Amino acid sequence: MSHKKASSDEEKGLRLLSMLERFNRGEVIHKRQETERYNVTEKTFYRDINTLREHFEITYPDGFLTIKNSRKKGGYYLDRDKQGWLSQQEVMATAKVLLESRAFPDAEIVGLLDKILLQCNPESRKHVSEVIRNERYHYQELNHGKPLMDLIWDLSWAIRESRLVEILYRRVKADKDALRVIEPLGIMFSEFYFYLVANIYDSGYEYPAVYRLDRISKYKILAERFKVQYAHRFEEGEFRKRIQFMKQGKLTKIQFKFRGESLEAVLDRLPTARVIGYEDGTALVEAEVFGKGIKMWLLSQAEFLTVTQPPDFVKEMKATIAAMAANYCDQTLKG
Repeated sequence: MSHKKASSDEEKGLRLLSMLERFNRGEVIHKRQETERYNVTEKTFYRDINTLREHFEITYPDGFLTIKNSRKKGGYYLDRDKQGWLSQQEVMATAKVLLESRAFPDAEIVGLLDKILLQCNPESRKHVSEVIRNERYHYQELNHGKPLMDLIWDLSWAIRESRLVEILYRRVKADKDALRVIEPLGIMFSEFYFYLVANIYDSGYEYPAVYRLDRISKYKILAERFKVQYAHRFEEGEFRKRIQFMKQGKLTKIQFKFRGESLEAVLDRLPTARVIGYEDGTALVEAEVFGKGIKMWLLSQAEFLTVTQPPDFVKEMKATIAAMAANYCDQTLKG
């Protein structure tokens, strides 16, 4: 008796697990197919459906997931509340952004995309998969090829707990890695890379340093905590508005004339920028920025942009442009 009961319970468990997995994949469960597949009565089938309904009601009391019957679909399906789950349009848009960012190595991007696609029902999943198939096939990971998920998670925990972190950092063109003890403040993403913004412990520097995560060769979260004054707490959003290409430095207010086609693109690129006037149809723009990364962007605008303030920065821009021109003059002379 006990052996038969255990066998029956085991069969029921397998049925429920199979149905649960297929519901989560977005499949439609058909009564006739299920009763024939498992050689059970309709009464048993309805009992299984009710068991799963109770499971979702307990697990998702807000009604994010409910089992519904549809004549149009010809069976039972798992209805996902749009407020709590990604739509097929959102899944496709998210997949596109991930692929374009090139933020993760091959192994991590494949896992991310597969999990995101599971948010779609089978028909939509097939459509999204076909749309991104070419981009996915030709996805080119960055040269460092370093897994980042665990590092991002560990550092985010250290930030939340205000823990000091010891890192071994690979500097560009340096003979050996630099050992630093830092106060981690925030993690940011920009131009293909993840960055850690941090104060160097006991250094007295006025502005935080910026470290590329893939260049951290080793790290250790220490037991010691650092103090964070609420009035001076780091805010990633405000910092991001003022920094370009993650090049740290002092906070500077600049002005420039822009005569290009898309002023909107300039304002989008520099969130703190505002138009303060026009001169002969040319926009005069003012922006507050950190560091020297802004110079790289300003130079990329070629003849369509002229820096007007502050005077020392104008001088620096002129010197850089002269040095760039000299490079081409040297080539002309050699030719």
